[in-house]
Amino acid sequence: MKKLLYYIWIVFITIQPFLRYGQTQIIKTSLSDSLGMDQVTLILSNKNHTDPISFMYNVVVCEQCDFDRLGDPLPINSNQTLTISSRFPYDFQLYSGIQNKTIQCHIESYRFSEHGTYLFEVIQMQPHLTSCTVIQTQDSSYYWTPIIVLIILLMLLVFFIQLFQYIYKNQYIGRMLTNMRYQRIIINETNITPQTSPVVNRRELSTIAEETSNSDVHTVVNTTTEMPLVGATRLSDNSIKITKVLPRRLRSLDTFRGFSLMVMIFVNYGGGGYWFFDHSVWNGLTLADLVFPWFVWMMGVSIVLSQRSLLKKKVSKLSIFLKICRRTVILFLLGLILQGGYGKPKDLRILGVLQRLALCYFFTAIIVLIFGETEERSHSSTWPIGDDVHQPISHELRNTIFQFWPEWISVIMIILAWICITYIPKLSNCPRGYTGPGGKHRHAMYQNCTGGIAGYLDRTILGSSHIYDYPTCRDIYQTQLPYDPEGLLGILSGIFLCYLGAHAGHCFAYSTRVIRTCALWIGSGLICGFFGLLLSEGGQSNSWIPINKNLWSLSFIFVLASLAFIILTILYLLVDVYQLFTGEPWLWLGMNSIVLYVGHDICSRSFPVQFKVNETHKELLAIHAYGVLWWIIIAGIMYYKKIFIAI
Repeated sequence: MKKLLYYIWIVFITIQPFLRYGQTQIIKTSLSDSLGMDQVTLILSNKNHTDPISFMYNVVVCEQCDFDRLGDPLPINSNQTLTISSRFPYDFQLYSGIQNKTIQCHIESYRFSEHGTYLFEVIQMQPHLTSCTVIQTQDSSYYWTPIIVLIILLMLLVFFIQLFQYIYKNQYIGRMLTNMRYQRIIINETNITPQTSPVVNRRELSTIAEETSNSDVHTVVNTTTEMPLVGATRLSDNSIKITKVLPRRLRSLDTFRGFSLMVMIFVNYGGGGYWFFDHSVWNGLTLADLVFPWFVWMMGVSIVLSQRSLLKKKVSKLSIFLKICRRTVILFLLGLILQGGYGKPKDLRILGVLQRLALCYFFTAIIVLIFGETEERSHSSTWPIGDDVHQPISHELRNTIFQFWPEWISVIMIILAWICITYIPKLSNCPRGYTGPGGKHRHAMYQNCTGGIAGYLDRTILGSSHIYDYPTCRDIYQTQLPYDPEGLLGILSGIFLCYLGAHAGHCFAYSTRVIRTCALWIGSGLICGFFGLLLSEGGQSNSWIPINKNLWSLSFIFVLASLAFIILTILYLLVDVYQLFTGEPWLWLGMNSIVLYVGHDICSRSFPVQFKVNETHKELLAIHAYGVLWWIIIAGIMYYKKIFIAI
C-alpha cells in the first residue's frame, strides 16, 4: 500500500507542472483552423458601385461611439475577406471613398453566428440608390447546443437527488432499514458472549435509541386549511399572546444562497466563454451581474434572523456588536488575502467582493441593532385579536414595516447621499452627473471620466494602483483609466440593497401567516421592480438612472431586490412550506457558502479542479461545469458529515 501511494505521488509531481494552471488555459485545436471561438468570416463585396466604398462599423454595446473602418476601401468589382468577432451585434454604415459622404444604406444590430461565413454585398441599383445586404453563405456552429445539454444535465442531477431523498425518507424504506439495523444488532449479539442479568440470569437485549427528527424547519400542524407560523398562548378571554415560531434554519434562504454561489463559481471559472455568462460591458444586465448583489441582499435577511435569535437568548447588544465587528474584520481580511496573491503591497487591490460584503454587512447590521426592538419588546407583544389568531392587516403592516421607521429613515438618508454625491458635483472636463465609461463613449468627448465621481473618488482616495485596473468597459470603449466596480461610492447603494434584504427578514419574522409573508415579499418585489424600471425607463441606457452593475446604480439595486424577493418567495413555498423540494444540491452549497467561495478561488489554479482544454465553447463549458460539480460534491460531503463552518 505504501509503495502504491508512493508511485501515485511521483506521477502527480511529474504531471503537476502541466496541469497547475487553473483559470483554464486555452490551446488552439489545430494550426489549420482559421476561426477561433466567437469568430466569423465576413466577405465584403463592392459589386458595381462606381466609387470606392468604406465599410464602417460600431459594436452595439459601445453606446454613442464613433464608427470605425472595417477593412480597406473597396473599388468597383472587388471584395475582401475579414475575420471578425461574433460576440456582440453590429451597426454598419457605408461611405463613399472619394466624396466621403454617407451612402443611404445602413444595417442596424446585426448579430453573426459563430463560425459562419457571411457575404456583405453592396449593389448600386440606380445613381442615387444603393442596396446593401448581409447573406449567410455557410452554416454556423451549434452555439446553443452545449448550453442546452448543460441545463438538461443540471435538471437530471437535481431530479435524481430529489428521487434519492424521497426513496430514503419513504416510510416503507425507513421500516426496512430499521429492521435491517435490528437484524444486524441481533447477529452481532449472537457472535459475542451474551451479557446476563445477575438477578434473572437472562440475556439483556441492547436498546436502540429512537431517532428523532432534526429537520431544519419547524413543522406546523394545523387542522385548518391555513398554515399559521405562530404559537398562541391564551392570556384572557379576549386576548392572545402571539409569539412567532421561527425555524432553526430557513432552508429556502440557504437554497437561494447555494444557487447563487453555484452560478458565481461557474462565472468566475469563465462561464464557457459565453458573453451572457460575463459581466455587462457597462449599462445593462447579464446573469453574471445578479449573483453577488443577491449575496448582499440575502445577508440582510440573515442579519434580522440572527440578531432576533441572539436577543431571544438574552445576548446583550454589546456582545452582538462585537460579533458584528469580528465578522466584518474576518470577511475583509479574507478578501485582502484572496486578492493579494503574490503581488506587491503597493499594488494590492483594497476593495473587492468580500470587502464590499463585509462593509455592507457591518453598516446594515449596526442600523438593525441600534434601531431594532429589544428582546423583551419583540417577544412579548400582545394583541386583542380574538380566538382565530388572526392579526389585522393594520397590525401586520405596523409590525413588519412601520415600527422600523428609524431604520428606513437611516437607509433613505444613505441613498439620498449616494444620489447627491453621484449627480451634483462637477469634475473638470466632465459634465455634471456623468456616469458613463469614458473612452469612446459620447464620441470620445470625456475619455478620462470613467465612472464619473465614483471612479474619481476611488482613484483619489485609494490610488490608481489599489483599485481594479481592467474594468469590463476597457476593450469595447478603449478606456485607459482603472475603475473598480466594488469601489467606495457603491458601498452606499450596497447598504440599501442589504437593508432591503433585512426588510424581507422583518416580514418573515413578524408576519403571522404564510400567505401574508409571501404577500409582503411579492408586494415588496413588485414595488422595487416598478421603481427600477421607472428610473431606468424600462432598462434604457439614456434614462434617469440606467441599470448599471459597475456603479451599483439605484435602478440596479431595485431590479436586483425585486428578483430576489420573488425568487425567495417561490423557494420558501417549495422548500419550507409545502416541502416539495429539499433544496439540494444548492442547500449543500448554501450551508458553507463562505468556505466554498474561498476554496474555489484558492484552488482555481490547481489540478484536478481545472486544467487545459481547447478553445471551444463546448470544452470550456464542460471544464467549467466540472469545476462547479467538484465543489457541489465537496459541499455534499461537508453537509452529510455535518461540517458547517461559519464566520
